[in-house]
Amino acid sequence: MDEYSKFLKNFRTKRFRKGEIILVQGEVPECAYVVKSGIVKTYNLTLTGEEKPIGFDLETEIFPLAWAFGKVDHVQFYYEAFIETTVYCIPTVEIREFFAAHSHAQASLLDRLVTMHMSTQLRINALEQSKASQKVLNTIHFLCLRFGVEQKKNVVQIRLPLTQQDLANFIGLTRETTGIELKKLHQKGVLDYKKQKYVVRTDKLDDLLDEDYGLGIVFEKAAVQMVRQPT
Repeated sequence: MDEYSKFLKNFRTKRFRKGEIILVQGEVPECAYVVKSGIVKTYNLTLTGEEKPIGFDLETEIFPLAWAFGKVDHVQFYYEAFIETTVYCIPTVEIREFFAAHSHAQASLLDRLVTMHMSTQLRINALEQSKASQKVLNTIHFLCLRFGVEQKKNVVQIRLPLTQQDLANFIGLTRETTGIELKKLHQKGVLDYKKQKYVVRTDKLDDLLDEDYGLGIVFEKAAVQMVRQPT
């Protein structure tokens, strides 16, 4: 962590207002970015201009990751400041050389990517559910894993300030349907939400998930550690 923090401080920063576009699909960036503070939203647009959210990047996370490590030659999606956000701008050669030369930072990055891969599988599972109730339930599970911060035992707050429309877009449902399903979860004691703040009782959430996903909350604790102890 110290090595990575010291490394990042060598580079200039850029600040973006909430809703400001950072990168456009098809663009070749001037540098790789690392989130210093704030949240970056990744999304795609349909031919009719409908937004399809893909994911979010938090503090110390690198984007666009595939481009930064030479897997693609241009930006695949749109990147936007979800809240006021500051990012470091780092030449790709330097970020690759840093991880190649620092085994501890490299191991931490690998650990984070494995956890992200694990949570992404849960997101895919959520999107593949046929019922709206299961889509919402499994998406809340994913959000707890990927963006949850433990408040106390069995209580996790999701770090993203999502409106119901944001969540609906993320799941692929209408806002009305999403609102109905959130209300059901609230009535069952699984979820409290107010003013874009979501607090989840993970024990009650786990009770509602299919038995095959009973270990999901165990994974969540690993994600909480990842958030609290960035690379």
